[in-house]
Amino acid sequence: LFIGAVATLFIVCGVSLNAQAAIFHQIPFEFEPFSSDLDWSDSDDDSNTGNTDLGFSVTIGGATYDAFDMDSNGYVQLLFGSQSPTEEGFGDLEDDLIDANPSSTYLLAAYDDLTSEYYNYFGYLLEPDRAIFYYDTETYYDEDSEYLNNFEIILNDTGKVQWNFDYADYNGYDYDLFSGLYFGNTGTLHELYSGTIPVEESWVYDEAHTHGDGQGEPVIPEP
Repeated sequence: LFIGAVATLFIVCGVSLNAQAAIFHQIPFEFEPFSSDLDWSDSDDDSNTGNTDLGFSVTIGGATYDAFDMDSNGYVQLLFGSQSPTEEGFGDLEDDLIDANPSSTYLLAAYDDLTSEYYNYFGYLLEPDRAIFYYDTETYYDEDSEYLNNFEIILNDTGKVQWNFDYADYNGYDYDLFSGLYFGNTGTLHELYSGTIPVEESWVYDEAHTHGDGQGEPVIPEP
């Protein structure tokens, strides 16, 4: 199953948007749950890790990275060396996060104003060839209501990115709830989902099946 056999390209405020881009393909649902075995976790609002070493280098969207900044609001900014993160926090995806530093690259999962200050947490686990970014969090709209949403992004050293959406229980949200990719080196935004958090779904972007700039070509879905 593909989102859009043919990607539709829009130019919005200087950002190329591939709406429902063919670079994503769906796989059978899988999820890696966590309790206390993450390398780092936090229960907070508008919090981020700062420049953190991945432990490996990865080429994705035509650029190479070896560090990241994970933010509580549903995004991971990819960095290289001692590059300083944007630390934008929350807001409108294009007018706030991307506009703050259009050259940055982001992995996005339900990006919005999210908070785990009252319930649960977000965090990461680093392995030799992959990084898992885990969220079990409320939207700020639902703060202190225990309406939790559980999802994760897995980045592999091959450039493969996987989104696993477990459950969603939000009553409302404030901005985009955007899942997908933004490649700052090409100014291209690839939309997987916007305005919703799916349930029991897994999706993959595989760098091996793109042209190196994040533009998709046909991929055979996994059985």
